[in-house]
Amino acid sequence: MQLSIFFSLTAYACATTWSPGPNNILLLTSGGQFGFKKTLPLMRGIWAGLITVMVICGFGCAFLGSLIPSVEKYARLTGAAYILWLGFKTLTRPVSSSDPKSEKAVPLRFINGFLLQFLNVKILMLGIAAYCSFVLPYGTTVPATLIFAVAMAACAATGNLIWAAAGSLLFPVYRRHYRAFNVIMALLLFWCVYKILFI
Repeated sequence: MQLSIFFSLTAYACATTWSPGPNNILLLTSGGQFGFKKTLPLMRGIWAGLITVMVICGFGCAFLGSLIPSVEKYARLTGAAYILWLGFKTLTRPVSSSDPKSEKAVPLRFINGFLLQFLNVKILMLGIAAYCSFVLPYGTTVPATLIFAVAMAACAATGNLIWAAAGSLLFPVYRRHYRAFNVIMALLLFWCVYKILFI
């Protein structure tokens, strides 16, 4: 992969994966409610799922390209339903207590973050679009596909860290205004569902 193409891919990946979306909103919420350290399993799940999805997008792009018209509707509905569920869980989640024994809320786990990537239509479409734009025209090789997957995942991971850290810094504010914060984050997730289904 040429260096200029790699830089273009990286700029695209940062611009698209740093924006608000299901991953970043969940990490902001989790960081705000539970702190940065307890958000790490969810973040690691997102990263593992993301790089897996990017590798699948890369190696299976030609096949997926012909399959997308018949699968897209179901992928959108499934992804929207899962994000809607996450929004509902965010909306109804109680505030965590400083006493671990009395905590009612439980942070999302690795598996939640991992599975979200396979239902996150934004990530699937970004991966396919990026691969078709930045790799496919220049030839498909295993190194180029792996570089693509790592670049996309690394840019997304950087954005994830920023969103989770922002949530963690807002932790004291969250503890005072957790209901309003949960409502806002749930509404943002519902907005993501709207975008998936209607835009």
